[in-house]
Amino acid sequence: MAQIHKLGLEVAEVKCSATKFYEFYKNNITQLVKCFPEIYKSVQITEGDGAGVGSARLWKYELDGLRHTLKERTVAVNDESKSITWNFYGGELMNYYKSFGFKLVSVTPEGEGRCSVKWSVEFEKANEDVPSPIAYINLLDKITQGLPSQLL
Repeated sequence: MAQIHKLGLEVAEVKCSATKFYEFYKNNITQLVKCFPEIYKSVQITEGDGAGVGSARLWKYELDGLRHTLKERTVAVNDESKSITWNFYGGELMNYYKSFGFKLVSVTPEGEGRCSVKWSVEFEKANEDVPSPIAYINLLDKITQGLPSQLL
């Protein structure tokens, strides 16, 4: 029987305002290529405006020394809770997972120019031999902590 798994990440103190952090992921996610060129090689908007629900992108990136291609779609945006959900539907990753997605669960103000950020990775393995996607949790941690220096 299929089982959906979820991994979470909470970064307690990000040196960036909650609004600025959230707005980057909502409106400027394609700029990750400029912020982290060692990871993201290109991103192309393939459907929609690039920000709203239904927008789709084709990503080329490097993770753990391997190059990957990934197709992703924005499936939910909630400005009130500062949350966004993306589902992946194409690329090499889908050889290992029946379903895979990221969720920016919340971005919470923690004082002047600081916030806390919660992420989750939700996935269903293609089979039980597939490892959990810890590399993607590590990636989210890296870009969450590294992004504020790019935004300032």
